[in-house]
Amino acid sequence: MTAPAHTIAAAENRTTADIVAAHTRDARGILDEGSKREIRRATLAAVCVPGYQVPFGSREMPVARGWGSGGLQVTLGLLGADDAVKVIDQGDDDGVNATNLRRLIVDSEGSEQTQDTRECTVVQSRHRIPEEPLADGQTLVLQVPVAEPLRGVEKSVRECARMHAEADYSMMWVSLYEDLVRNGVVTKTTGYPVLVDGRYVMVTTPIPRWDVPRLHGAANLTLFGAGREKRIFAVPPHTDVAPLTFDDVPFEVEGVSGQCCVRCGSADTFLVEASGGALACSDVEWCTRVRDGDADLTRHHACAPLRFLPDPSARVRVTVADVRERRDPGTRSVPVVADGWTLAARGLGKIHGPGDERAVVGTGPAAGTAISPLTGAVVAAWDVDFDVAPGEALGVIGESGSGKSTVLRCLVGEERATTGAMYLAGVDAGQRDVFGLDDASRRALRIDTIGLVHQNPADGLTMPVSAGGNIAERLTAAGWRNYHEIRDRAAWLLEQVEVPLDRMDDPVRTFSGGMRQRVQIAKALATDPGVLLLDEPTTGLDASVAAGVLDLLRTLLAERDTAAVVVSHDFAVIEALTDRSLVMNVGRVVETGLTDQLFQDPHHPYTQRLVAAARR
Repeated sequence: MTAPAHTIAAAENRTTADIVAAHTRDARGILDEGSKREIRRATLAAVCVPGYQVPFGSREMPVARGWGSGGLQVTLGLLGADDAVKVIDQGDDDGVNATNLRRLIVDSEGSEQTQDTRECTVVQSRHRIPEEPLADGQTLVLQVPVAEPLRGVEKSVRECARMHAEADYSMMWVSLYEDLVRNGVVTKTTGYPVLVDGRYVMVTTPIPRWDVPRLHGAANLTLFGAGREKRIFAVPPHTDVAPLTFDDVPFEVEGVSGQCCVRCGSADTFLVEASGGALACSDVEWCTRVRDGDADLTRHHACAPLRFLPDPSARVRVTVADVRERRDPGTRSVPVVADGWTLAARGLGKIHGPGDERAVVGTGPAAGTAISPLTGAVVAAWDVDFDVAPGEALGVIGESGSGKSTVLRCLVGEERATTGAMYLAGVDAGQRDVFGLDDASRRALRIDTIGLVHQNPADGLTMPVSAGGNIAERLTAAGWRNYHEIRDRAAWLLEQVEVPLDRMDDPVRTFSGGMRQRVQIAKALATDPGVLLLDEPTTGLDASVAAGVLDLLRTLLAERDTAAVVVSHDFAVIEALTDRSLVMNVGRVVETGLTDQLFQDPHHPYTQRLVAAARR
């Protein structure tokens, strides 16, 4: 049986806008009109921004658990009396859920129903895209149990929103990296992440990997409805959909070449286990039509993702021994210099609280307080001025509350400076004030231009992820997409910081404090940043462990052309690592000079007290 000619012609002539507009007629039934308007608005927005999760407002659906309220709400919000709906559940039109949902939809909206994919205008599906290739004018609605692709790697809803806004998907790549490390292949089935229209990473739950390539360039409109999160996202017709995969690790679908359906003999369909352990088509309608001779086998075969079937010969599991033989650190780039410096801070100031420059009066070392007597604001740092040359390490020393950590946070972008400027030689040849960049641009600088080593390694590492995976996070954020190159780079860096390669694939939460700090240093250096910022790098470590970390840092800084800023309250750390230093007290710089001279012949009384305390 084939679809009537007028049905096919009408479907082919409908645009996406026509689909959404036509479905607004004759709205009635289980969803109130207000809810339907919300769904239609969200649908139009989702079509305009492919892959973006659009929130919608609607009451909870009075349906059984497992019926997929998100997909049902989308279907009810779009259907009109002129539509024909097909409902499938796990490939079956006649299952209990499919039958009851179809009855509810038809009774509520007065639309037609059909089990023939070619005759419907709307398909509501659970777990599958129909084997029959969908056409222009048709809409596929999928029920989504989990809408947020980042949920597995980030628990904060706010942080997930930021990551989407900035296209910061490095942790998605890390999850694939870790899967490959553990299993040699990517084991994720339903919910495989895809990049839609070159912009948003989208989850493909509930469909299997087999159906993922069929989203790319499809003629139909695909809508994903998540009831729990009240989100709708869309793949409009003829949209690019690319599965996330490393350049050297091919994307694979389920199945093995040569397998066929026990009922109809199809070897180009998604197969599931049937009775007796045999394999059968997941899509019951297609299987039946093939047996009845009512299927366009040539068209279907052309759309089947057979080129993505697994090729075991192309799989390469890289062991630690392989990495040790293969690693290639490559060559480091020549540091960018502007007027002899890589980093320059000019008049940096930070005030917490009300007031501007007026708050500075009556504060500082002479007054003995950082609290403004005029406004009550805290002048954490003021008029801090320095620059750092390539290969030079500058120390910033002072007691707690002196303002040194505030300076570092302003440099790295964790706090906004109240006044002053910061210049990086690698940003517009040192002519652009980095403090004027927005937060997203500042974060981007932390990927390839600035490396940061936190006092607490847990602040700079993802603790459940392996040592290699933490380095992979920074590399993938910088655009690396070759799995083997990432492995080689991570191994080389870990060896540089004296982390045993047999621990490369262990979660860093199993490491000691000193080992974690070494991994954090390797991660900070992964992209060869021009500037390295170190915040109390040995605080909290045992004396012997701290000495080892200092030796490591001293060696790395001597070998590299990186400009480093070391913040510490410990003169021993500053003396071991830095060439020049500035001493801060109550938010002001009270003395500057060569580190050994400051230590041997301090002039300011505050510096003298620090040195005396360090010598005890």
